[in-house]
Amino acid sequence: MRIVLVIDQFDDSNNGTTITAQRYAASLRQRGHEVRVVAVGAPKKDKYPVRKRYIPIVSRVAKWQGMCFAQPDDAVLQDAFEGADIVHFFVPFKLCRRGEEIARQMHIPTIAAFHMQPENVSYNIGLGRSGWVNKCLYRYLYRHFYNRFEHIHCPSQFIADQLAAHHYDAQLHVISNGVADVFRPTPVPRPAWAQDKFVILMVGRLSPEKRQDLIIKAVKKSKYRDRIQLVFAGKGPKRRWYTCLGRSLPHPPRFVFCTQQELLALFGTTDLYIHASDAEIEGISCMEAFASGLVPVISDAPMSATHQYALDERSLFRAGSADSLAEKIDYWIEHPQQRAQMGPQYAALGDTLRVSACVQRAEAMYQQAIADFRDHGYRPRPRRGLRRLLTPNIAQHKGFTHSATRHFGVGLFQKIISPLVGLWNYLFYGFHIHGRQYLRDVPAGAVVICNHVHPMDCTMVPYAVFPHTVSFMAMRDNFRIPLIGYLIRALGAVPLPEHPSGMPAYFRTAKACLEKGEWIVCFAEGILYPYCTRLRAFHPGGFLMASMAQVPVVPIAITFRPRRGLFRLLGRKPLMELHILPPSHPPQQRRGYMQWKEEVHAQMAQCIERENRRHGC
Repeated sequence: MRIVLVIDQFDDSNNGTTITAQRYAASLRQRGHEVRVVAVGAPKKDKYPVRKRYIPIVSRVAKWQGMCFAQPDDAVLQDAFEGADIVHFFVPFKLCRRGEEIARQMHIPTIAAFHMQPENVSYNIGLGRSGWVNKCLYRYLYRHFYNRFEHIHCPSQFIADQLAAHHYDAQLHVISNGVADVFRPTPVPRPAWAQDKFVILMVGRLSPEKRQDLIIKAVKKSKYRDRIQLVFAGKGPKRRWYTCLGRSLPHPPRFVFCTQQELLALFGTTDLYIHASDAEIEGISCMEAFASGLVPVISDAPMSATHQYALDERSLFRAGSADSLAEKIDYWIEHPQQRAQMGPQYAALGDTLRVSACVQRAEAMYQQAIADFRDHGYRPRPRRGLRRLLTPNIAQHKGFTHSATRHFGVGLFQKIISPLVGLWNYLFYGFHIHGRQYLRDVPAGAVVICNHVHPMDCTMVPYAVFPHTVSFMAMRDNFRIPLIGYLIRALGAVPLPEHPSGMPAYFRTAKACLEKGEWIVCFAEGILYPYCTRLRAFHPGGFLMASMAQVPVVPIAITFRPRRGLFRLLGRKPLMELHILPPSHPPQQRRGYMQWKEEVHAQMAQCIERENRRHGC
């Protein structure tokens, strides 16, 4: 399979979601799949980089957490998705939201993962224990992202139960993020700083919900605090506070940030692992620790899934209680033989959670998502709240209809608005038309084939073919743009069916309209690629439609030229020219429409290349 992973951050191994994506990519490649990654960072093989996105205040807080956000780039997303079998989105941020829209337009199956627990946000704004805030965050994530998917990957049964409780109605696949094979019991020489000390470790961001402060308080209450050396592996906004809090300990905490090899050595040095987090979807750092043979002590916090891995009560403490944690620490210090017995048992538990086994289950999840997409298509995106008022309802739209009333209304609107929009396009885009004389050679219906390179090109084509009234083949998502959706519909756009099963009826009604003399515009490239100076591959739908009705195709190529003179005062983007090319007539046999498509594509590509050379674009 060709699998695309979309995630804001992929190169830096400083959070569980990024580490999971890295391991999934490596394991899937080892199993023979082609894996592409869209993320921030430097370009690499099968990696499609995008720019960082800056959000005032939020980006600075995220940087303290070792995270960053990505700015969507339609061109990069389209290149990455080309020929993909499925796209896997990891986080519900802007890159993934736009990526889902692009994948939907390209008719590629999609799946989402739920790695960002709302409590991770609420704790960092001081409202982690507020139930209504977390409930609102769950609903927000559903309404703005997860309601688009039929399949959601959940790293633990805990988070799957949380999603079900908050009315997420997709199919939930519980598949662990998994532990890498390198994390196994490995004895290492004890460094000088750990000699004659009982080393306690926690790995994770230094943030409020991880509760490193509770570990420091528990060590202060321990009978053996003179022997204990705390180590915190991670970075985050609370480091300065934890440094101050730990100064009164006989051995102040050590703060480190490790590579994977350094972390393996640290696990070999550690005597006891503590996972004190109040909110955790799975707890991959704890899984890595016990897979390396360490005995964990885990918080039984209700919003954390990690306590599911405790083999008995000795590895659990009451959430938020420093006294309970101190009691468990003292127990394991006093019973080294039992600690030595439990270490191999926890390592055996880690062996059941290896990434290789988890990736096999992920493959089955991908195959099921692909099969469901072929049978049922995409989930319709609901219209709610203000968007319901600002966008037209096209759920019951029946496609092309040869209605005299509709034809009159659309025609009147186009004839009124086309001169006004034509003036706007000239002033701001230097819009100019070439080859209008070729329209005289088309006495009746026709299919207009145009490249899709600007948001306003849907207004330029009706102006160019005036006084003909045109209808547009349009993606349904275009109608969901607030206010613009009504304009698109008024201009004569007709939404494509949600599912391929609706295409035959769509083409039959389009054929009837063409035979009665109407004009239909098809942006054969499919997806808008702003200011693209090359012609992309065509979808065959417009040519099949013209072949069925035996009407000609009118090729229209939009090109660009540099701004000069007064036009420089009105913008920086290049100016636009529209070239109407000689009509191309259909082959006698309907099966020849694919070759016809290539001939028209070559004709338009030649025009675009010629104009690019002339203007130096």
